Amino acid sequence: MTDDPLEDILAPAVIERAMGIYESLAERQHADIVQARKLLTPYVFGLMGTGETSGHRLTVAGLAYLKRRERERRAARRRPRCQ
Repeated sequence: MTDDPLEDILAPAVIERAMGIYESLAERQHADIVQARKLLTPYVFGLMGTGETSGHRLTVAGLAYLKRRERERRAARRRPRCQ
């Protein structure tokens, strides 16, 4: 725990809210959910480091980030590998 209520209260709440929404949008494997949380956590803290303190904006930005990463992973799987 830190002395910063944003880090102690807001960030975990935003991460939980975003992950709950993310999990409800589509059926995902447990490993994908764990990976999404690992990606989302530093992303949310980074946004907060730039001064964003709106829980709503942080949640929306986090969800957009996860969806973008998901699209990038799907696109990478479709690309032919160079041999």
